[in-house]
Amino acid sequence: MEFKNILNKNLFGLIGSILLILSEFFQWFSEQNLIELYILTTSIEIENSFLFLFPLISGIICLAASILIIYKVEFKIKSVILSLVGLGFLIIFFFDYFIQEIQYLYNAGAGLYMGISGFLLIIINIINVLITIDNQGGT
Repeated sequence: MEFKNILNKNLFGLIGSILLILSEFFQWFSEQNLIELYILTTSIEIENSFLFLFPLISGIICLAASILIIYKVEFKIKSVILSLVGLGFLIIFFFDYFIQEIQYLYNAGAGLYMGISGFLLIIINIINVLITIDNQGGT
């Protein structure tokens, strides 16, 4: 029963992480998804190509953080720190990529919406984890 409650509380983090990972394979602003853009820019600008992998990396880090808190509730602060590191990668991606593609904002694809909704769900999960009071021990 306790496992089911823990899973229900952290469902936002799991869904948000999965949305971030899946957003990598959907169109953002152009006809290509981010994996295709990574492959294309690797041959031209290798230093800028890794930017397109940041949503995937962020999703994997946040998924590991969500699984960590499901595994053991005592790791909730470590889970929040991992989630914030993952969201840091995503914020860097958002700022750098949106500055390049701001003129194409009207042509946004499903990947953008999945990325933003995944970001918001992970933020909600972090807030939920931090305000959850443990009833273990004492009063």
